[in-house]
Order: sequence, then C-alpha cells, then structure tokens
Amino acid sequence: MDTEMPGCISEAQLVSKYSDSVYRFCLSLVYRREDADDLFQDTYLHAFTKIDKINESGNPQAFLLATAASLWKSQKRKFARRNRIAPQAQWDDACDSDAEGLEEQVLAIEETLMVRRLVSVLPDKMRIPIIMYYVAGMTVADIAEALKLPAGTIKSRLSRARGIIKEGLISEYGNQ
Repeated sequence: MDTEMPGCISEAQLVSKYSDSVYRFCLSLVYRREDADDLFQDTYLHAFTKIDKINESGNPQAFLLATAASLWKSQKRKFARRNRIAPQAQWDDACDSDAEGLEEQVLAIEETLMVRRLVSVLPDKMRIPIIMYYVAGMTVADIAEALKLPAGTIKSRLSRARGIIKEGLISEYGNQ
C-alpha cells in the first residue's frame, strides 16, 4: 500500500502518529483497558475504511477522536453498566515507597479518582470536550472541528465542566 496519493495518509502513518493519543482518549471514555482496546480497534477499523478521505492537512487526529467519540456514543448502553464500577488505582506502585511518601501518593490517587468520577457523571456534551482537551491535548479549534460545533460552544462547555468539577472537589474536600 505504498502507492498513496499526494496529501493522503497511509494506514501505517495513521497508526504510528496518532495511536497513543487515540488510545488515551478511548481509555478516558471507558476507564477499562478491555473496553478501551475494543473502542480503539473499532476506531481504527472505521478509519481504515475511510482512509482515502483522510489527508494530513485535514487534521487526522481530530477525525480519529471524533470517530472514537461517535462509536462510543453508539455503544454507550454496553459501556454504561461497566462504567459504574470505579476505576482501579495503581495501589501496588504506591505501596513500594516509604511511609511518608505513601500518604501523599494515596491522597493523590484518591484525588485523581474523585476527578475521574466527577468527569464520568458529566453530560456527554461536556465530558467529551473535556477529555479531548485535557487527555488528548487538542486545541479548542480542533475540538470544534471534530465535533462540528462552534469554538465558542466548546469554550462554554469546557468552562461549565471545569466549574462542575471544581464544585464537586470543594464539596468533597472543603468539608475536611
């Protein structure tokens, strides 16, 4: 498949350049490696069927993340049951250090889990942009393009999501 048209991206390039960010995005949506693996594979299978329509100047990462989000939404009922289970923390890594550092690590893990829980209960219209922004590292413009929404709408949703997360953290940790 080395006979590619100018500007088109090959399947190998699509995987080598974007697989890490696409996988992190999938994992952020579903929180379980098995489900993230399935979503990741489905995303690339879908992208490969449309490889002739993807070119390097058209932001392939946005296309892949939008595809993953769309596939996830269509499979949401399947994932909803599994997603109710809190994500597993890396307790083994925390237990390998000294007792003083252990408390700090446990608190950091606890805070990370709280943020994940707060993100997981956000409405999809806020959850997907916040994951695209913070996990995939996409710009507001790229998210807007991928979701086919105005940049102002994305900024508004990011702001509202941050506010909800902040309120949740304050109500959880502010009472201590």
